[in-house]
Amino acid sequence: MSEIENLAMKIFNSFEDCYLEKSKCKIFEELFDRYLPKVDKDGKSDTYDALVLLGLHHRNEFDLMVKVLRDHSLISD
Repeated sequence: MSEIENLAMKIFNSFEDCYLEKSKCKIFEELFDRYLPKVDKDGKSDTYDALVLLGLHHRNEFDLMVKVLRDHSLISD
């Protein structure tokens, strides 16, 4: 599994784990709303797939999202 795929899986799993915690879920939703439309304009792709595409095609934005999630302790290093 590539670094991007691994990080995308961590993000996806953490999002699912935190889904019912409103404050944490809000962070994910804000980031997804900001970054995922760059690769999923109609919002119909699976979240994991959109995250991988973001990492492949917009690495700077992907890295910024990862940094925010790490800063909020929502994903580990």
